[in-house]
Amino acid sequence: MKTETKSQNKTRFCEFCDRTGIIHNPHYDTLGEDALTPCPKCIITKCLCGGEDPFYYYKDGKIEECPCRETRMKIIKINTIYNRAGINKKYQWKRLNDFKSVSKQADEAKNAAYDIVKQFPNVKKGLYLWGNAGTGKTLLASIILTEIIIRHAVEGRFISISRNFFKSLQETFHEGSETYGESARIEKELADVDILIIDDFGIQKDTEWKQETLYDLVDARYEAEKFTIFTSNTNPHKTLKDLSQGRILSRIKEMCRILEISGDDYRDKL
Repeated sequence: MKTETKSQNKTRFCEFCDRTGIIHNPHYDTLGEDALTPCPKCIITKCLCGGEDPFYYYKDGKIEECPCRETRMKIIKINTIYNRAGINKKYQWKRLNDFKSVSKQADEAKNAAYDIVKQFPNVKKGLYLWGNAGTGKTLLASIILTEIIIRHAVEGRFISISRNFFKSLQETFHEGSETYGESARIEKELADVDILIIDDFGIQKDTEWKQETLYDLVDARYEAEKFTIFTSNTNPHKTLKDLSQGRILSRIKEMCRILEISGDDYRDKL
């Protein structure tokens, strides 16, 4: 049986879908349609099953696998992964073209995001995006996660320090909670996941438990060389230098490229 090489595989797809075989529908929510669909130029033109699951067709007395099946099955996998990623609804399915640079710093951050998306998984460092509120840090981090999931169908998670991370862990300590006794599982899942976005980092100075929990998470991802993106409203060189005796900042400096995105409120430009 002949094995298909990576270069041969690329020739099956076209420039219209950026050689992925998959198209993103920007109006999916308004139209009530799927966010991802097979490319109409290089996949749908070869489809013989009409898009009917399980994507086989009948020919000459035999059931054959449709040429579209691999792409459609990948879309199903991507949707499953994406639905458990935890991305905030207002940022879901946003792509690189949805990030409009409004400053030189934003341009640099977007270029860094583009390089990560194109080079993944061969990426040596993550990102630490910091700046005043409303400058697009969370949007850009969500976009990177979305782009990588679509292209590679790898597991990713988005957690917000200010909204859900510590709350979800604290719930595991209460009897009657659906996650009672599962703090270790949650922490291990976040430590091991291929891509992790940690939003609103650097605001958790109130308890020793929070500091140590965060250090353990950052340290575990550092040791496993896992790709991580942080966003923060504050300068890490100032606000993190005393957090956990400076250990967290030390790890982040090795793990990430630190970029500032400051300026006018990005949301005013939308």
